[in-house]
Amino acid sequence: MSAPPPTSRRNGFALPLVIWGLGIIALLIVSFMTTARWRVQAAYNIYGAAKADLLADSAVNIGLLRLLAENNSPPTAQQSAIHDGRPKFCSLSGAAVAIAIEDEGGKVDLNSASSKLLRALFAGFGVEQRKAEALADAVVAYRVDPGDALRHTPVGLFARKPASFHTALELDQVPGVEAQLFRMLTPFVTVHSHQPGLYAQAAPPALFAALAGFDAADVAALTRAAFSIDINRDDPHFPSEFKRGAASGAFLVHAEAVLPSGQTGVSEAIFDMRANGAAGYALRETRRGTARNLRDLRLLIRQGSTGLQECL
Repeated sequence: MSAPPPTSRRNGFALPLVIWGLGIIALLIVSFMTTARWRVQAAYNIYGAAKADLLADSAVNIGLLRLLAENNSPPTAQQSAIHDGRPKFCSLSGAAVAIAIEDEGGKVDLNSASSKLLRALFAGFGVEQRKAEALADAVVAYRVDPGDALRHTPVGLFARKPASFHTALELDQVPGVEAQLFRMLTPFVTVHSHQPGLYAQAAPPALFAALAGFDAADVAALTRAAFSIDINRDDPHFPSEFKRGAASGAFLVHAEAVLPSGQTGVSEAIFDMRANGAAGYALRETRRGTARNLRDLRLLIRQGSTGLQECL
């Protein structure tokens, strides 16, 4: 039997090469399309996150406008307004938004609080009594003689300061205040009330419960629930020596925004409405903040945020 002609052998060898080449080209096309899809999705996610952040910033400004309107209202209306951090939900450019206003006077002022109030603060949030006393002493030492306190503190964002606390976020620079305790206490302390006590009617429920001597488990549950639970502000267990009678004039506006696509934004700012000048307020701090109302906002999105009233 004679061998096949050379041309037949070449044709038989070329066909697998063509098939192999077409497979490589197909893989390259699929890889390019997949990469392009990932890049488009990443760009969409970045756009959505930026939009959510901007909407949260806008919602903070809406909260400020509410405070300015309140300042321009009759004195009786101003006195009746209590800002205890309870969120109000609305719609802004298709996003579900939560806006909450907190009276800084309802929190413990790190610069003005007495040692007794500071001890009660730490002990109420589960710190052992002896350590609570040591932490209270450390806070007082830090605000009175910051240089001495900082000799025992690692260099950080707020490691050098000329006087008392400039922001509540400096609490993590106090010797003995661990990260978990710092995160727990941040919503309940301030430097803007300038009062030795606090306005109990506007105090966050967890803080009120901690100072009133509630069980540690109840305080922890209220901490997780943030500002959404009612509590009896006339509870006789709350020490009268820790109370003061009216709003402070400084307020934290907390805002969250959730888009239908799922991206979220959180923003916070502290405004001092006691400031003189044409603006009628002074901006004291801005923060990114921590989300508190995502569960409710996502539920509203699923139900259709069009059912919400416009924020403006």
